[in-house]
Amino acid sequence: MQYPATHYLIQGVRGAGKTTLLTRLSYAVSGEESLNPWLIPILFNEEEYGIFSLFTFWLRIAEKLALHDANRYETLYTQLMQLSNEQENQAWALIRKTLIHHGQKIIVFIDNMAELFDGFSDNENAQLREVLSLHPEIRIVGGSSVILDAHFDGTAPFYQFFKLVNLKAISEAEMHELLRTLARHTSKEAIERIEEIITQHPERIEAVRRLTDGVPRTIVLLFQIIMEGAKDSSFTYLEETIDKTTPLYKHRMDDLTRQQQVIVNAIAMNWDAMNVKEIAEQTRLPSKTISAQLTVLQKRWMVDKVETNTKNHLYLLKERFFNIWYLMRYGTQRDKRRVLWLTKFLESWYGEKELSLKLVEALGTLLDKDAKSKDLLINALLASDKIDYDIRRDMAEKYRELARKPVVGFSNEQQKILRLEIEQIIKTKDDKNIYQFLQNHGDRLTLIDLVTYYHQLYELGSNYFKPQEFFLKISPIGYVEAVHLFTTIYARALVGYKQAVIDVFEANLKEFSEDVSVNTLLFFSLYLEFCLWDNQFERVKNIFDILDKQNIFTLIEGRTGIRSTSEVKEIFFESIILLLLAKKQYEMAYHLFYQFKLIQLLKPLYFATVYYLPDERHQEFLRMGYELHETLMEIFAVVEEYQIKYA
Repeated sequence: MQYPATHYLIQGVRGAGKTTLLTRLSYAVSGEESLNPWLIPILFNEEEYGIFSLFTFWLRIAEKLALHDANRYETLYTQLMQLSNEQENQAWALIRKTLIHHGQKIIVFIDNMAELFDGFSDNENAQLREVLSLHPEIRIVGGSSVILDAHFDGTAPFYQFFKLVNLKAISEAEMHELLRTLARHTSKEAIERIEEIITQHPERIEAVRRLTDGVPRTIVLLFQIIMEGAKDSSFTYLEETIDKTTPLYKHRMDDLTRQQQVIVNAIAMNWDAMNVKEIAEQTRLPSKTISAQLTVLQKRWMVDKVETNTKNHLYLLKERFFNIWYLMRYGTQRDKRRVLWLTKFLESWYGEKELSLKLVEALGTLLDKDAKSKDLLINALLASDKIDYDIRRDMAEKYRELARKPVVGFSNEQQKILRLEIEQIIKTKDDKNIYQFLQNHGDRLTLIDLVTYYHQLYELGSNYFKPQEFFLKISPIGYVEAVHLFTTIYARALVGYKQAVIDVFEANLKEFSEDVSVNTLLFFSLYLEFCLWDNQFERVKNIFDILDKQNIFTLIEGRTGIRSTSEVKEIFFESIILLLLAKKQYEMAYHLFYQFKLIQLLKPLYFATVYYLPDERHQEFLRMGYELHETLMEIFAVVEEYQIKYA
């Protein structure tokens, strides 16, 4: 600090860690042996109600210096207290003189700095800027959860003066590190509980992280909730986090004027970004009034502006978790379902659950059976050594959670031995030996292993690869096993089977083409995916029209309720829409959201779809909340992957 130093302003929403960071920086300076002989950290309180002018600012610094080293600085504080009103402008000169005399400098850490400086007059701010610009004896590091207007005002003393540091949301890895650190400082039981959820159910806490802006304070609340007992879904964690943040957020609304409350209410209830005209329609307030209040709300970091290619810019709540809190606290049942659907989508998306398992879970929802029959179905599924071990294990865990009943045991030791043997034979690329081994031992392999190893013959260009004969050989198999087989072929893009699978579907689904039933819906989902893989776009469109005509999802809703229907729709359409985007069938994908009412249910996929549209509908993408950005980037990556995988 030989020359006037760079001064910093750390910006972030409430709970982002500004206060913690300033405190840690202060302690770090204090504990650094190379610094503490000459650099004194001055840490202001989070709220400094006694500072209302530049003089009281200097007085507080002198008081802090006296507390730090009474022998050197107690007299300084007394000197400042004795200054008359006319002499107040000498305060910094006295502080600087004393610092130079003792060969020391100060670094001042100021929380809520924007609010503090707003209380100073323009003349006082000009004097402070001059001090900070000319004298190396002082450096300021501030924090603020509101915009410092003077930094962006070309006529203000502090225009473009501070170097801005914006605190970002913590990443998934950082969240895990924070939870583990909190656990280590709690108990051995806490460590075990955190490790269990991170390793076994990371999707539950990851969905919450994305929806709560990755704010450290909220993650600390999540840790407390986990310590109170494990929950079975991310939505449950989200609900309890909302309960714990209610006092903070209610206070934030109470601090707004009545007009500001009305505007924030309209934007929050819409959830996605709105333009001024739309806000005016909702609130009945004049557009000029709304524009003026939006400017104030932006400065308070309540609202963000999203610029468009027109004059109709968009506005949304800056803190996205605050928006979710508002919907859950003051919204209708429909609004709460919107939050539920997004939470479930994120949990499912991040969980990367095997598609077979998703479909089997949907089957349990759809099949119209009594509890005893369903128990038999599940246990039969788990006992089938045709179903991959990992799938059965996950299904068993899911069933235990939901039904709280024991299930049949199963083992995969023999399959492990056979897997090692066939993999050694495959390395030889001897198609005859591969074929012979599968002929002799195929009935003891899982469907995933059998269909994958048999496909090696296709990749070797072998005449032994005859998919139609293969399907006949493994028949008969049950409904669930068939779902498992075809999802494996699709998920692994085993292209050698593609046409044979389409032929099987067309032979078996032909009789249902005009009368789709609930129990055949899952097969239609798979058939659509194979048709898209094969670029049969007109056929796909015709099937969607049939499903729409049959009102199949209305039928499901009447039988199982809206919540189960939303789960089935998500499973049915998610992969299909991704494949439509990969095949550049943007119009068909876009139409599906309106044809089957999917916008709120699959919101991230909707925003991904409009992003690809070449016309004015692309602007809809700008309405997306920041909480979906990370998920959208992942969706785009999957679309690119599918373009290669299912070319």
